[in-house]
Amino acid sequence: MKFIRTIFLTGFFLLLIIGCEEYSTHEKYRRPDWLPGKLYTTVSVQENLTLFDECLRLTGLDTILDVSGSWTVFAPTDEAMQHYLSENQYASLSDIPLDELEVLTEFHIVQNPWTLEQLQNLGVNGWRTGDDENRNSYAFKRQTIFKNPVDKYWIERGRNREMIVIDSTASDDYKRVFVESRKYVPVFYDGYLDINGLTSEDYSYYFKRVFERGNVYYAGARILQADIFAENGFVHIIDRVVNPMLNAKELLERELPGETYKLFLELVYWYYPDFSPNMPATNNQPSVRLGGVVDTLWDLNFSDLAFDLQKERTGYEGPNTNETLVIHNGLFVPTDDAFREFIDGILTDKSGYPHWSDYKSLPQDVVGIIIPPHFKSVPIYPSKNQYREIFWEEGRFQQNEGDIIRREFGSNCTFIGLNSYIPDRVFTSVTGPVFCRPAYSHFRLAMQYSGIVDAIADNDGELCFFPIPDGALKTDTTMLLNWIDKDNNNYNFTEYNRDMQQMEVLGRGAISSRILNHVATTLPNGSANKEFLPTMGGNYIIWNNSESTVRGSLPSTIGFNGEVVMINNPVMLKGPHENGEAYSVKYWFNFENKSMQSILWRYPEFFSLLSKAGLYDHGSHDFTFIDHNENYTVFAPSDDALENYQADTLNMEDLSGFLKHHFIKGAIIFTDNKQPSGNYETAGGTILNIRTGPDIIEVLDENGDPYVSIQEQENTTNIMVSERSEVSSVVHEIDQVLIH
Repeated sequence: MKFIRTIFLTGFFLLLIIGCEEYSTHEKYRRPDWLPGKLYTTVSVQENLTLFDECLRLTGLDTILDVSGSWTVFAPTDEAMQHYLSENQYASLSDIPLDELEVLTEFHIVQNPWTLEQLQNLGVNGWRTGDDENRNSYAFKRQTIFKNPVDKYWIERGRNREMIVIDSTASDDYKRVFVESRKYVPVFYDGYLDINGLTSEDYSYYFKRVFERGNVYYAGARILQADIFAENGFVHIIDRVVNPMLNAKELLERELPGETYKLFLELVYWYYPDFSPNMPATNNQPSVRLGGVVDTLWDLNFSDLAFDLQKERTGYEGPNTNETLVIHNGLFVPTDDAFREFIDGILTDKSGYPHWSDYKSLPQDVVGIIIPPHFKSVPIYPSKNQYREIFWEEGRFQQNEGDIIRREFGSNCTFIGLNSYIPDRVFTSVTGPVFCRPAYSHFRLAMQYSGIVDAIADNDGELCFFPIPDGALKTDTTMLLNWIDKDNNNYNFTEYNRDMQQMEVLGRGAISSRILNHVATTLPNGSANKEFLPTMGGNYIIWNNSESTVRGSLPSTIGFNGEVVMINNPVMLKGPHENGEAYSVKYWFNFENKSMQSILWRYPEFFSLLSKAGLYDHGSHDFTFIDHNENYTVFAPSDDALENYQADTLNMEDLSGFLKHHFIKGAIIFTDNKQPSGNYETAGGTILNIRTGPDIIEVLDENGDPYVSIQEQENTTNIMVSERSEVSSVVHEIDQVLIH
């Protein structure tokens, strides 16, 4: 039995071995002819991809694509490759420097396999459903396999911080900055444009080709043939070579013939970098594992700008979607030549005025007006509001659309280059001396703190601005600059309360009122002895041409509404002011608040008659016929004039009409010839024929001859009524009555 069992087992194993040999060569286990190879093999068998096949071989990416990983290859046709070679003056692929060819080829390979349908249906939070109308769910950027190497930044230390400098010879040290992610490439399709309100022209604006609906575009290349299946991914054939997109840093660093943007970059590097050590990335360097000494790797942030120049990742990182992003940014920048005209011609002392010594000496708040507006946290498309705000709408800061010389869709932003630069109007309006001259820093900060910069700089009228220099304000205890955190530009203003004998925080409203009352809305013309200039704060500044002085309705003093009277002699601040003139003064303008009642009390007989006629209510302490929403010019007869006319003998109806005839409704007429001559309606509905002139107001009779002449005189003419801190009327004393 033992022998038989042995024979049986031997035969069984022989049959098993023979059977295995037959199975190993059985047709079922052979590689089917229809089964594609991996990605490189799939590319290599396509008849119209021979040149891209060569790119993969020359760069060694053929072995990677056919060994491991899952990818999507966007392969340009041979025709597209030939066009690229011709356009860049290469005779063959071997003429392209290998490092450039590697970057070019890697930019056509995307991480993970995506079909054409998946490219359009992926969102930041996973797969979209067909009825998902949330635009933020539509992803449009895919991560390529190209990653920038770790970059070195030269730095200079000073002012308790580190600045980046482009010139290594001017640096103190360097920092190597960690590169967080590979470059991304946009994919455009109908659904993405529609949900974001974009047009075909928006696409054409940057990619210089017509967007044909129903197609999918890999950046500027249209997908001609999609979903060529490989064992480890997909191949999509495209009709153009896609140049590796540059991020904002690379776009600004790039040198083009007659077109560079480095001056703008220098300001960004000087004022906005923020370095922090990245120890995990530092310790993950290969040399560390071998016990070597390595440089610390740093994270570089530009936290006060809308986005970081060098970072490729710009938005939400989806946990299950290969870091698919929807967010893109926008940047528009003047060329060096255009920007230098502003810096040398307006901003610094190269302009010929006592301005900032150079662009590296600017305070952070001034730089904050210049640089951040160029950065947008959204892409800039012609059909969107951001574009209109920059190039079409009126505002403090806008640019000329006709001066656009470059439009590029970068890897982390859209980029617009301009060969001109229109500065923010704070530098070119009457506020220019305050924002360009170091001597007015306190006044500048007060303007920003109170929020009235736009009102002055955007004003298209002829303004007359009277700022106070730092030297005068520092001795004035009514507006002292108080730094809370200078590094973060956090401050407020305090003043000395004389009644309480203590320092108090000065409110924004109070500062706003004071400054706006230092801005007149007309210019002096020298025609009258005294000119009365209306202010943006609702009062009037008195410009005395004979004495070359300027003041409010009350004399200026040391300190706002102080006790020691001082004289303000205006000194013109020269500069390119687009909307008026600026004059330096040393003291605040003070203004008197006086009601109509308190002023007319000075004329006892006139006031008594107003009361007698029922035109003044003693209970409400108000004039019954006065509309407080209107302005008035009042001609107040003296007691002698009223007695001579025997006004008290008039009946009530005639008395009422007689008195109202002395109130012009709807106009404030000073003796400075600013108001035109003509017929003016009174509060009683009658008409006064007024002729104005320098230092005189004349009331004309029916023949056009003057029967009342009012010569400018201190304390009897141009007496301002101020209610609710704004001048509403003016009173002139006359020595005879007005007959109607």
